[in-house]
Amino acid sequence: MIMSGKGHTGFRWGVWIGAWWAICLAVAAITAVPVAYQFRYADRIYEGVEVEGIPLGGLTLDEATRLLRNRLGTAIAAAPVTFRYGTRSWSLTAGELGVALDASGTAVAAYQVGRRGGASANWASRLQRNLADQWQAWQAGYAVASLLQLDENRLAVILKQIGREVDQPPREAALIFTETGVSGVAGAAGRLMDVEATQAAVLQVLRSGKGGIVPLVVEERQPVVVSVEVAVAQANALLSHPVTLVLEGGGEVQRVAVEPGLLRSWLKLSLAPPTAGMAGLAVSVDAPRIAARVEGLARQFDRPAQDASLDYDTKNKQVVVLKPSHTGRAVDVPAAVEVISRTLVGLTSVAVNEAVAITLPVKTMWPVVDSTAIAEMGIKELVTQGTTYFAGSSAERVHNIVNAAQKFVGVVLPPAAEFSFNRIVGDITATNGFIEGLIIWEDRTAVGIGGGVCQVSTTVFRAAVQGGFPITERHAHGYVVSWYGEPGLDATIYTPHVDLRFKNDTGAFLLIKPEVDIVKGRITFSFYGTRPDRTVELSKPVISNVQVPEPPLYQEDRSLPHGTIKQVEWEKNGQDVVVTRTIRTGDGKVSEDRFVSKYQPWRAVFLYGPGARLPADAIIGPPVPPAPKKP
Repeated sequence: MIMSGKGHTGFRWGVWIGAWWAICLAVAAITAVPVAYQFRYADRIYEGVEVEGIPLGGLTLDEATRLLRNRLGTAIAAAPVTFRYGTRSWSLTAGELGVALDASGTAVAAYQVGRRGGASANWASRLQRNLADQWQAWQAGYAVASLLQLDENRLAVILKQIGREVDQPPREAALIFTETGVSGVAGAAGRLMDVEATQAAVLQVLRSGKGGIVPLVVEERQPVVVSVEVAVAQANALLSHPVTLVLEGGGEVQRVAVEPGLLRSWLKLSLAPPTAGMAGLAVSVDAPRIAARVEGLARQFDRPAQDASLDYDTKNKQVVVLKPSHTGRAVDVPAAVEVISRTLVGLTSVAVNEAVAITLPVKTMWPVVDSTAIAEMGIKELVTQGTTYFAGSSAERVHNIVNAAQKFVGVVLPPAAEFSFNRIVGDITATNGFIEGLIIWEDRTAVGIGGGVCQVSTTVFRAAVQGGFPITERHAHGYVVSWYGEPGLDATIYTPHVDLRFKNDTGAFLLIKPEVDIVKGRITFSFYGTRPDRTVELSKPVISNVQVPEPPLYQEDRSLPHGTIKQVEWEKNGQDVVVTRTIRTGDGKVSEDRFVSKYQPWRAVFLYGPGARLPADAIIGPPVPPAPKKP
């Protein structure tokens, strides 16, 4: 049969189409199997994946989690763990150690087999790797390690408790002091459990869920000091010498033996240079302990220098010694500690039982006001003088003026020194010779210790002002005091807080001489020394801001006779007062000081007895409390 060309061509196309469909069907058949597999395990763990021998293939995450918790979790919690070190052992369970199965995390790890992502941008590579994992799991199995949850704090606490039974610090070599001498104890190695390494070993054993034996990881710790032979020899050599401390000064010698127990307490151990790779001990001395003993001796031995007490004979114009000066002595503690330390260290290499006397350095303390050097003091003339009057004062007030003034007898102020009224007079108390008198207290005059002392401080102040001395502290009274004449040049004191101070700027010593004339009611302070080349002028008080006091106050005093009225306070205006001091020196320099005083107004006060007739406009105050009855 003969076919045409057109028929032949159709036949060939039919063959090719058939072949193409066959290929497509084959590819579809090949692809359908893995696609169906992926669809079947879309939310399940692939076949062949297992954890600690437990197959999880075909399970969802929840199913795998429950299975692992039931079959493996309980076993892990109950798994026995035995810690061993040498012949000792400690048995616990994983649960007691704070170790538990992370069932959910382990299930997730199993589910991730064949589904791993990654940072690679080549999706084909990731697909190829995941398919390879799926094939391996299906054909040969794929083991996933169980994940454990760890209560690190709990495990660490337990391991530290075990460690306290195992650990042993290294024993350092040491000296033993006895009454008969010194012996040594050699050093020994110690041990310390490595908690972190032991913890890692616990986790490794528990992953199987069967428990096991965990050898403790223990490190040996060597002592720093092993050898003590040198220190023993040094200590015995030093302690074999009886030691005496010698203090000499001011014509007096004291010898103080150092008891053996005290000498031992002065020893100190320190590291010696290593010998043959082993560190040893050496004996040195403890300077702070030696210093404590020397300071105690110094407190008993030291004597302060005594300044001379001087007066000035105005008739013969010469200085009179009322009480001579005396040198003092003081142990030089730092130098003494150095001498003792150096001597004792030298004894560590001299094993001879000989007594050792150590002389401590003592300094001579020279008086500031030296009665043997009066000629160099420059006390030769009157420098300045101040006078105030107290006529009409009560006997108590006069007593306190005299007592305070006597505190200044013999006082000499060195060049550049600062005068302090409170330092010289001391506390205003009965034990210091003062008695009760009228004092300014708040808004009235009251009875108190030391009334009249401010008369003395005011007189000293005026002498210092007239002499041109720099005034470094001065306080005016709160109210105008009639005893002091014109206001503006008074000075109050109140120990220990309110003081009168000035500086001796003459370049010579300044002798302060008080004089009290009880008959004339006059007190004078004269300063003797070398008069500086200057003149002093004081202005008249400049008064401003005058304030009229409140009307008189009347207070009932039932101790007064019937109908009696007695005035106890007199009114004084309040005012601001400024006094200017001008100082001119020989070289033409001029300086000015302003002394500012602010006085409060002071009202009159009357006391009245029962039945007294008071002015119609009288202001009545609280009654005067009755005086306490004497026992």
